[in-house]
This record gives sequence, C-alpha cells and structure tokens, in this order.
Amino acid sequence: MKTRATTPRSREGFTLVELLITVVMLGTFLGSLCLVVMQGTHTARDGMVRQTIEALARRTVDRMARELGSAGAGTLDPNPVMPWGSDALTFQGISGYAAGAVQWGTPASFALELEEGELDNDADDDGDGLVDERQLVYTRDPDGAAERSVWAHGVCEYLEGETANGLDDNGNVLRDEAGLSFVHSGGTLILRLSLEGRDLRGRTEVRTVETTVRLRN
Repeated sequence: MKTRATTPRSREGFTLVELLITVVMLGTFLGSLCLVVMQGTHTARDGMVRQTIEALARRTVDRMARELGSAGAGTLDPNPVMPWGSDALTFQGISGYAAGAVQWGTPASFALELEEGELDNDADDDGDGLVDERQLVYTRDPDGAAERSVWAHGVCEYLEGETANGLDDNGNVLRDEAGLSFVHSGGTLILRLSLEGRDLRGRTEVRTVETTVRLRN
C-alpha cells in the first residue's frame, strides 16, 4: 500500500529570531531618526543664538551712529587715526549756532570696561564661559555729572580675527584693535563692534558689525 507524501504546512507568523531582527532594525531606524531631529534642533537653536548676538551688535552700532551723527571731527579725543585706531572716544555734537558760529554741546564718550567680576587675565573669572569680555559704557559729561549707562555686554577683548601681536591679522589695516574699534579717515568715522556669547553646546559665537558716520567739520 502506497503512502502519500505529506507537504509541510505553511508557516504562520514570525519566528523568534525574525522578531528580534525586526526589533533591532526598527530600533536602529528610530535611533537614527531621533539623532537627526536632535541635530536639527541644536542647529536651529545655535542659529537663533547667532542671530540674537548679531541683532544686538547691529542695534548697538546703529545707536552709537545716531549719537555720533552730529559729532565734529575736531572734537574727537583721541583722534583715532590708522593704523591703531582707538577703543575709546570722547566727542561733542552740534547743539546749535550763534552768530553763524557752531555751538558744541556737552561732551560724551564711549569706552570699554571689563565686565563685572572679570579680570584681564586670560581666564573666565565670572563663570559665564567667556574670557576677558568687556562691556560698552556710554558716559555723558564725563568731566562733570558723568551720567553713565551700559550699552552692550559681551564685547570681545579683540575684534574678530585679531590678536595682540602688533600685526593686522584680520586685514582691515588696523593693528591689535579691540572689540570696540574707532578709526577716523577723511572725515569719516568707522565703527566696528564684536560681540560674543555661548550657544547651547557651550561654544563661543562671535558676530561683528560695522558702520560709518560722516563727521561735521
């Protein structure tokens, strides 16, 4: 009597090995997806930090330019000529005219000071992640009532790309210029400002803004 060959029944579902492989592949995919999303989030946040620093630098420089808009070239002290320029400036703006002569107003000044708690020692003394950073101080009537106000924090010790070596490292003709830089050339005052801050990953971000002001004779 002949026996009939039996055919194996078709498998139903996954084996344990196949299930484990599927779980591993799915976990790898989800992990990669999370990594991409996190990197994108960090990049976006870092971009926001850079934009914030640059916007602050721009607002500060524009504010300084408005204040210097009526300044007389002959009132600048010191006269910040090339190749050194200056990181401080006292000036006077036109307040009016009398008998055809220009009347100059109350002197004012811009200068850099170390941030509170910071020392000029190549170290982060105030614990904010920045080294030897400055603040921009505006003073009205420096020889009299001396009304002082801070216009910007986080000013770099040196302008972006510059180091203290007596050379023009960043290619703008000036040597060893500070994070706030004035230079007077041909009746035009050039202002440059470098601000710095820390992004969410602890990296230092620097943004530099400049503008020009036509001085009064």
